[in-house]
Amino acid sequence: MKRTRRTFLKLLAAGSAAVATRPVAGLAATHGHPAQPPKRPAAKPAAAGSGAPAPPPGLHAEIERQKRDLDKVLKTLRDYPLPPGSDPAFGFAPLRAERKP
Repeated sequence: MKRTRRTFLKLLAAGSAAVATRPVAGLAATHGHPAQPPKRPAAKPAAAGSGAPAPPPGLHAEIERQKRDLDKVLKTLRDYPLPPGSDPAFGFAPLRAERKP
């Protein structure tokens, strides 16, 4: 059966959505791990009127770690010595759109 790219992408999206919405307990059972009930963290009082769920406990620490790593990479790139008069990494030259006959 011949499939088009569009059909393939639709199947890929549907499969990804099915996996993403599948319960965690079902995933553990399919990988040979015993299904464990999800651990619930102690309830924290939410801000009044927020209505949004509280972020996971390690989220802020992970974001800060990623920001530090990004700062280190950017500092390394910015501090890289370039010889005077070196060519730029790229040049931008806009092209006219081709018209269909």
